Amino acid sequence: NRRKTNYVSSSSSTTQVKKKASAASDDGFTDTVFSWSFDDVFNHDLYTNKVKKIPGSFRSVEDYLESYDNPLFEETRAELHSSMEMMHRAPFAEVISFEEALLNGKKLYQVRVSSWRNVSSNGGRESYKTIPGDIFVLANSKPENVKDLQREGMSWTFLSLVDHQGGVNTTQFKVKASKGFKHETMKQQSSSLYVIFLVNVMPQIRIWEALHMSPNLKMINEVLCNSGAKIQCDGCSELSNGFWDEKWKENNLCSELNESQSIAVFSCLHMIDCKNKSSVQLIGGPPGTGKTKTTSTVLVNLLRMNCKTLVCTPTNVAISEVASCLLRLVLDAEGNDLFCSLGGILLFGTKEKLNIGSHIQEMYLDYRVQKLGECFGSFGWKKWFPSMINLLENSVSQYHSFLQNELTEERGESNITRVEKKGKVKSFLEYMRETFDSTSSELKRYISIICTHTTKSYISEKNFQDMVSLVRSLVTFESSLLQENVDSEVLEELFSHPEVTQYESHSYVDEIYLYLFQERSECLSSLRDLVKSLNRLDISCFKNKHAIKNFCFERASLILCTVSSSSRLHKLAVNPTILVIDEAAQLKECESLIPLQLPSLKHAILVGDEWQLPATVKSRVCEEADFGRSLFKRLLLNNFSKKHLLNRQYRMHRSISAFPNSKFYNDKIINEDRVERQDYLPGPMFGPYSFINVIVGREEMEEDVQRQKNMIQVAVILKILQKLFKAWKETKEKLNIGVVCPYTAQIVAIQENLRGMYDKFDGFHVKVKTVDGFQGGEEDIIIMSTVCCSSDNHSSDFKSEPPRINVALTRARNCLWILGDERSLADDQLVWQPILINAKSRGCFFNAEDDEDLAKALIQFKKEFSPIDDMLNPKSVLFRNSKWKVFFSDNFLKSLTAIGTNKSVRKLLVKLSEGCRPREHIVVARESSLPVKIFEVEGLCVVTTVDILQGDFGYVQVLKIWDLLPYDDTPRLIEFIDRIFVKYKKDFINLCNEIRFEGKLEVPNSWPSSLDIVHFEDLSMKKGGSNLDGAVSDQRGYDKNSKVNESSLPMKFYSMSSCVVNHILSDCDGRELDLPFKVPDLEKEIINCSTSTFVQGRSGTGKTTVLTMKLLQKEYFHHMTMEGFYGVKTNAFGPVNRNCGAQNNSAEAQGSSLRQLFVTATPTLCKSVEQHIFNLRRC
Repeated sequence: NRRKTNYVSSSSSTTQVKKKASAASDDGFTDTVFSWSFDDVFNHDLYTNKVKKIPGSFRSVEDYLESYDNPLFEETRAELHSSMEMMHRAPFAEVISFEEALLNGKKLYQVRVSSWRNVSSNGGRESYKTIPGDIFVLANSKPENVKDLQREGMSWTFLSLVDHQGGVNTTQFKVKASKGFKHETMKQQSSSLYVIFLVNVMPQIRIWEALHMSPNLKMINEVLCNSGAKIQCDGCSELSNGFWDEKWKENNLCSELNESQSIAVFSCLHMIDCKNKSSVQLIGGPPGTGKTKTTSTVLVNLLRMNCKTLVCTPTNVAISEVASCLLRLVLDAEGNDLFCSLGGILLFGTKEKLNIGSHIQEMYLDYRVQKLGECFGSFGWKKWFPSMINLLENSVSQYHSFLQNELTEERGESNITRVEKKGKVKSFLEYMRETFDSTSSELKRYISIICTHTTKSYISEKNFQDMVSLVRSLVTFESSLLQENVDSEVLEELFSHPEVTQYESHSYVDEIYLYLFQERSECLSSLRDLVKSLNRLDISCFKNKHAIKNFCFERASLILCTVSSSSRLHKLAVNPTILVIDEAAQLKECESLIPLQLPSLKHAILVGDEWQLPATVKSRVCEEADFGRSLFKRLLLNNFSKKHLLNRQYRMHRSISAFPNSKFYNDKIINEDRVERQDYLPGPMFGPYSFINVIVGREEMEEDVQRQKNMIQVAVILKILQKLFKAWKETKEKLNIGVVCPYTAQIVAIQENLRGMYDKFDGFHVKVKTVDGFQGGEEDIIIMSTVCCSSDNHSSDFKSEPPRINVALTRARNCLWILGDERSLADDQLVWQPILINAKSRGCFFNAEDDEDLAKALIQFKKEFSPIDDMLNPKSVLFRNSKWKVFFSDNFLKSLTAIGTNKSVRKLLVKLSEGCRPREHIVVARESSLPVKIFEVEGLCVVTTVDILQGDFGYVQVLKIWDLLPYDDTPRLIEFIDRIFVKYKKDFINLCNEIRFEGKLEVPNSWPSSLDIVHFEDLSMKKGGSNLDGAVSDQRGYDKNSKVNESSLPMKFYSMSSCVVNHILSDCDGRELDLPFKVPDLEKEIINCSTSTFVQGRSGTGKTTVLTMKLLQKEYFHHMTMEGFYGVKTNAFGPVNRNCGAQNNSAEAQGSSLRQLFVTATPTLCKSVEQHIFNLRRC
């Protein structure tokens, strides 16, 4: 029997795995990572021969655990490789001190750094803070990119953060260094050291520890390959006969569940009640079938049964959602009770990542520890219970003491002050109202803390109810005290006696006073009894924060956290017997071992949907080995019998769920007709479900698949949103719209064009996210952009991952509109071709041109995206929101014209203008010069530098494109650029080198005009200016000794404007042109002077010839003038007279000579021009 061979003997397996666990030290994982060289990290085949495909079943526990070792290292290598490629954008800091230290006998280093820079490197979502598990590179200089780590003179090593001090202070921490690290040697090589953050590997470390600890054989044997033939053990079969049926009838929580949900809850609770056998159950179903609600119902029942349960999810967002749903159910179950005991539910993790709001903070560990610390401290309940007793018992004497104090203060005041205060002394009633309000507020606050944050098992059910009654009595007493017909003197007289019987017959004692006296007596009685009871509690567990945390874990029945965070429980005295994992299909199986390995566990419930997004895997080798496969999916593939399908969906309109139901769920899902059809826009194209065919478009493929975008789909989406907003303004009914895209670049393009235009309208909400970002979410309308539009591009993950497509298809409640190119998507026979066939057969397929507004948007798009304008028009959609102003040299434009319209070059220019810097680029840094960045594109190199220009609002960094040329020609251009920038001031170069990031994008810095930035060391040279950056050859040679027609005349840089570019590329009629760039005021005056001439032209058009001829022409007219005035004769050849330079005419003799100055950029060019003029005169 094959299945029987899959079970292992506990004794033999335990011995084997314990040996393995003892052999693996705590540092085994990081030691292996630190052993990798640079080439190892970038070797995609490092583990190819070691990673084997993970099987569906396993022969032994040892085989099971070992099957994940090498894939875990390979996936870590892939993540490290990815982060090192992006290290030029990573957070970094300069090291201030680096000293040896010890922690638990291990050799470590104490590091102190300056403030972190590039801190918002995680897509701009959050600032970087050091946490244990961070991996750094320590280098003796700041690497501009990963290739710098291999350059001569660079020393570096890996560091791993093991401890950090100071709470939020992330500039002091202890690190472990790789073996062979010699700190002193590195320090001698450079006066400055830098640490660069790469990646956090704490999740991998926790998986490693779970794989190498003594296993929980009860649970591991259940998941090896268990067929689950028996849902329950024989010893528990009798429980199903009547016992659970009766309990079920009494359970009002399950009254709102449908049949499939009820069966799942009943089966899980029945399984948990079994004390003889460990087991696993699965609950599955598509979106909208109530998986979270079903899970929460199970959890509330476990809370009532006081079963120690661990609840986990893969992500912080998911566990917060479970906590919210669970809280709603608990509050509903408690009804209108004044307090709800939540001490049995505990949520822990990082507050920022969990996004703890006021709705779930009562469950959060740190908040609970803070509140319990306040309550059981010396200024907590022990202060305010006696204070209230004293007030109610001795209110009159306290009031008299108050008056005495007031009188004492008055004696020390001036007569004027006493006169002003006369008649303003508080009455007894005013004093009582004010003092009671402040005292009862504090008392009720601490009673609320005790009732909310401790369990009834700790304080007892009686004390809980007594405190509820006390609060109600205090509220009633205060309400009576605030009535208008209460007389202060009568009340004072009444409260001055402990008994009220002697005043019952007095006529002035109304019923209200007797009621107040009675309420006071009841409050005092309750207070005294509670003080006695609370004093009998063991409060040693509240002596410090550590003790309070232990108390919270020990008392909680339900503990909620992420799967990775559950590793903390291995080090605490917490013994959960039940594990519930929600969204289990999104979890790597080896990661689920972290909670499964808790030794006290007996039962597990896995909840998920195998057709939702799986765990992310970066390594191709690991992906092929099924490293990302979940335990949930593997058990389903093995026909696991203990599974429950929730088969009624309540989220989507039936038209939306039709295809996912048939394609992914075998038509087993029943649609509940709770979602009615909503017609947000007129016409069948905008019904509940439609595929809108957008056949025009160019897919922008950049450095990776996350940099793909389709601008025409962006234009169509913007038009649809505009139509929806126009319709919404008529009704103002709340409308939530989601735009789902597979790639980040498409999201950025949409958001930049939206520019938050709908953010200020309450009730009209637009979210633009990736498929991952919408996981678990839902919106009224979903607009899905597929991006893909070229049939020859098969790199799109969106076309190859059915779960990803299913997530996108199942986010909408009322309407789902899919934008895509039929021709491209039809190539995918797995999912997209069936979607297209399904849409056409149901009459849900439309062409975008069928809608008048969308047709106009397409026409407008075609106008904006002509071949030249697409690349160079700053007003087009492509460059409308570019972050960098880009200037092209005439050489670059000449090269661009020579190769024609180049798609790859266009994409690179757009990417550079948006602030994206491709990973593969070369930085050439010379001392006292600007770094030159070289970007390779289709065998050619785009050479760029950063400059600073003065605009209307101050100075700003700009990007200058020098040339597009073969790699072999770049050294001459770089040497040429060096000769130009050597004259720039060091401060100016430093400003050019300043880098600022917004997320992963490099954005320009700016400075106010008051800074007065000076470009050149020689102040006699111009400041500012954008048309002269030094000499540059009009030809590709960039030689020092160029001829005049290859002269090093000033290079002009032209901005990204089609009108200017068209002049440059085509105009040759010599007509007067406007300046295409900004010049300083002084130069502008010279240029606009009536006697000035400004000559512009591309290389080879004869600019130097024009200037030299102009010089000779001026000389000729001068001689003509002198001849008419002095009678001097000139040569018949006119201005081009070979003898004119040698003549000593009468004008010179009489002292009237013409002096002309011809200025060149270099001495070499000056010599060449001089020779050229000499040759002309000889003609």
